[in-house]
This record gives sequence, structure tokens and C-alpha cells, in this order.
Amino acid sequence: MANRKPRRPSVPAAGPVSYGALQHAIGYLIHLAQLANMQGFSRAFAGTGVTPARFTALELIGCNPGIKPASLAHAMAVERSNLVSVIRFLDARGWVAAAAGSNRREKSLTLTASGQAALADLRGRLRAHDAGLAVRCSARQRAQLARLLARVVGVPPATTPASGSPRRARPEA
Repeated sequence: MANRKPRRPSVPAAGPVSYGALQHAIGYLIHLAQLANMQGFSRAFAGTGVTPARFTALELIGCNPGIKPASLAHAMAVERSNLVSVIRFLDARGWVAAAAGSNRREKSLTLTASGQAALADLRGRLRAHDAGLAVRCSARQRAQLARLLARVVGVPPATTPASGSPRRARPEA
């Protein structure tokens, strides 16, 4: 086996890079924000084995006890077949229980006591991660960003603030 030289990190170009039309392209900015989000999520959830999809499923099951897998897949915008490995992970951890649904093929999903405890810990990690993402924003800017992103992706605006206390949804302008 030939000796290979270790790869050296690339050297940044001298001076600032011009982004041209990209600096105003919403899709590109969302892409960069998603990269920052995924890197931060990985750090915040390190050692847990929890991925964004696994956390999303756990949160949705916790907020919707008895949810059917088809409804969960729809809420997560994934194919039901892609949800199987996520549910298996949560079940293997003892975080989710599947009960019989209205017919023998349909199950309903709920959190176990262990799942509720895990979700409480993971929500704390998510809050810390989210705060890190929005560190350069005021509370008002963060709320505005969340409303705008919800509008871009077509989900209803939050009806509860990040703290978890209920508030009424405001009509859209």
C-alpha cells in the first residue's frame, strides 16, 4: 500500500468572497441556515443517537398521544416506509409504545414514561441549540424569523412561544 500524504485543509482565498446574487437568494440563505442548524444539532444532541427525524417523531408523538403512523409520516413530510426505522429506534429505547388501533393493521403511538423523560431532556437540548442559532437576533427578530419561515414552508404559525406557555395565534397580515 503506497504512502499517501495527508490532505491539507484548503487555504481560504485572500480577501472577502463576493456572493453576487446569492446574498439575496432566499433559497441559498435557507441552505446556509440549514447547514448551521444541522451542525449545531449534531453538537447539541451528541451522544444521544437522536437525529432530527427521531426528535421530530418523538416530539410529535408526545404532543399527539395516540397518533397513527400515517398521520405522523404526513406531519413529518416523509414516506410512511421511511418512518419505520425511526419508530424502531424509539421503540428499542423504550420511549414509544404502539397500541392496537381501530383495525388490526393500524397502530396508535404514545410515549412511555421513559419516553416522556427523554423528551424533556431532549427539549432542553433543543432550546439551547435554538438559542445558539438565534444568538445574533433579538427576541422580536427571532419570533419574526420563525413566523416568516413557517409561512415559507406552509405550516401554521406557532400558537405557543418557545417557553411553552399558551398564546393565541395572531391573524396573518
